[in-house]
Amino acid sequence: MNALAPEPLVTLTSDFGTGDGYAGAMKGVIRSVAPHVRLEDITHEIPAGDIRAGSWALRTAVPFFPRGTVHVAVIDPGVGTERNAIVLQADSQYFIGPDNGVFSWIIREASDVRAWKLSDNSWHPEQVSHTFHGRDLFAHAAALMVQEGEVDLVCGEEILPCCCEWSTSFPVQEGANGEVLHIDRFGNVVTNFYLGEGEVALGFPLQLPLRKLIFENLNKTYGEVGEGEPLLLVGSHGFLEIAVREGSASKQFSIEVGDRVSVGV
Repeated sequence: MNALAPEPLVTLTSDFGTGDGYAGAMKGVIRSVAPHVRLEDITHEIPAGDIRAGSWALRTAVPFFPRGTVHVAVIDPGVGTERNAIVLQADSQYFIGPDNGVFSWIIREASDVRAWKLSDNSWHPEQVSHTFHGRDLFAHAAALMVQEGEVDLVCGEEILPCCCEWSTSFPVQEGANGEVLHIDRFGNVVTNFYLGEGEVALGFPLQLPLRKLIFENLNKTYGEVGEGEPLLLVGSHGFLEIAVREGSASKQFSIEVGDRVSVGV
């Protein structure tokens, strides 16, 4: 296995929000076991139970953390059910959370992936809840890993992790069919299409048939169109993105996650 980060570092991603003490309780558990760990929040504002959104948040943030970082993700509508609780190694980083698809983008884009069920000693010894695995299992397992510097400490049976079909991307090729995979807080619409290496133009129109939207050209910046006008560009995530300058593309065109996107006329 790869080594943990020289400076112990744990990130937290959840749908807990900040109005309750849930995220704080996870941090308290981690600090009580590993007082010198560095804690970073990726986000706690994932919509409740939205596994796809949680997976996308990890995909856009994780690559910018150092090797050996431990990422705890808790978007877990099936907490307390038969779904596995896992520790995942994807290339040089580690992930702890439910095996429900939240790590799909990480698994899909990594070149080296291994996963294990969390071992029995991963539980917080003094407090075990069937409805708060984030605090009593996932946070505690991460703290044990970084405090002892041993990934094997929390690894049980090796398994094949869940990877959902929606974590699939496509090049812009005539006849290809994809979908809207994410809508950000600005109303920008992220598709699962990307341009191949060296490509700077579409080659074929990109359209949302349900919304009767067709884009034949690619823009580089929002400033290339007028206020309130739609545009298509490559977002910071590398995928084609539909936007409206100083507006919300999702609201203006009633676009939703899962809407079909196709290439060609």
